[in-house]
Amino acid sequence: MKVMVPLETKEGPRSRISEHFGRAPYFALIELGDRDVKVEIIENPRNLGYTPGQYVVAKGVECVVIKGDIGIKALQILREHGIKIIETSKLVLEDIIEELRSGKLREYKGKGCPGGRQ
Repeated sequence: MKVMVPLETKEGPRSRISEHFGRAPYFALIELGDRDVKVEIIENPRNLGYTPGQYVVAKGVECVVIKGDIGIKALQILREHGIKIIETSKLVLEDIIEELRSGKLREYKGKGCPGGRQ
């Protein structure tokens, strides 16, 4: 399963989770296999000309993990493409990976936020 997680810091497994999806400075692209986990940390894809929502779709990501807010536009793009959005209360990437493996995350049911924060 391919998963994308917004990050506040770039510190490998100890990277802190960002509380706003679209404004995160970094993202973790995670590939969860039956036995292995591959993690790549990238800068916000806006630097590549994509919004984070568009990048998720382009990369074939199946699931996005959020802690806090996600903008209405990103939420709409993800839902239109059937990408699962799940919530966490964890603070660091390694804890999210553990949650993903255990299946203990809950689906996001919110309506998103207006976005446009600086």
